Amino acid sequence: MSPRPDTVTGLHAEPALARTQVAWDPLGFDPLIDHFRVYAVRGESAPEQPQESDLIAKTVYPHFAHADLDPAGETWTYTVLAVSDAGRRSDPCPPVTATSQPSVTATGREIAAIGTFDGRTLEHHLAPNSYATIPEEFPGAVIEYEQGTDDPAAAWPYLLPGPGDAWAGKTAYRARWTLTLEEAPQTDLDLAVWLVDTTRLGGILRVSANDEHVTDIELPLGSTRGSREGDATVPGSPLLRSFHEPALPAALLQAGPNVLEFELAEGGWAAWDAVGVFAREE
Repeated sequence: MSPRPDTVTGLHAEPALARTQVAWDPLGFDPLIDHFRVYAVRGESAPEQPQESDLIAKTVYPHFAHADLDPAGETWTYTVLAVSDAGRRSDPCPPVTATSQPSVTATGREIAAIGTFDGRTLEHHLAPNSYATIPEEFPGAVIEYEQGTDDPAAAWPYLLPGPGDAWAGKTAYRARWTLTLEEAPQTDLDLAVWLVDTTRLGGILRVSANDEHVTDIELPLGSTRGSREGDATVPGSPLLRSFHEPALPAALLQAGPNVLEFELAEGGWAAWDAVGVFAREE
């Protein structure tokens, strides 16, 4: 009879924004492993024996991303067992508890935002699928948006094209957001950049404030469906959301008008969910 697989070791979890990455040590080849079964229970404890109702994934790899978690943060307890090619199961490994990283949209005070942080592009201009008219409406490849005056439905296209987009002239588009601060911030703020989808090219979204470089956001490889579909919260949606929340240094901001610029310097388009500036609550 084929031996049972060894118990999985090295289970650990790395919290991230709206997801938790779970990984463990790979097993050997005697017996051959058909797949791993990942179980998760909300909270800080789990039953001694995993319940099939708590199975969240089967994978051939020694890692799994528990995605689409609440941006406010969720606590889950994970355990993993291995299944051999003969169908024999290992004992479950010791559980590990982790809490996903909370978003500044949940922990901070909103100063300004374009759109709603809801996993949809639908409130933005030309959504969900009229991307082909963006080059006609913005022939200079520059989008200007003034907080308090403009509306996302009329002035903020749901896609920001990049040099990988032949339909947009293979141009690095820039979106310039002007917002007025009553006073210069004394401490750093946080910038929330939520995307509904990206292309399979990935890319680099370059962020600046008042013509000073803030950061380069590395865009993940997406599903390239967000140009035609606008709601990533639909069950079974193929859209691949991503969340980026870099610090916005106080030294780059001033009382009065400030210009935040987003330039898609490399790769293909990014589909906006929302962007926002948040103060850190003490």
